[in-house]
Amino acid sequence: MNRISILFASMLCLLLVACSPPPSDEEVVAQRSQARWDALVASDFETSYTYQSPPYRQETSEIEHIVGLSRRRIVWISADVSEVECDEARCEVTVSVGYRADGAPGQMSGMENTRPVREIWVRLDGQWWYSDTA
Repeated sequence: MNRISILFASMLCLLLVACSPPPSDEEVVAQRSQARWDALVASDFETSYTYQSPPYRQETSEIEHIVGLSRRRIVWISADVSEVECDEARCEVTVSVGYRADGAPGQMSGMENTRPVREIWVRLDGQWWYSDTA
């Protein structure tokens, strides 16, 4: 392939990328919610903190966030975003969360289950954030 062909192919690729429509709010929130839950399942509480809303991060330090999540007696084992509904500034997300109850009493200890979790995401300054208070 000569240089002109390579240049033309590169320009065509850039043009195609530039013409693709931006992702919808639902797509953006689904991706961010899934990434947050992937971090929680991996016990990567530092990363999960980065998805918290600015007001939460003003009130709660990263260390407080990590310690609070580390003390839970529930271990998250899976999470899949199943539904996202948005309006202008708020999205409701449903996530199917698998968990294990390591801290449960008696025979319930170690039991695994899955349940839907509803969460709220809010748009602040053009960015979507997880909000446990909205």
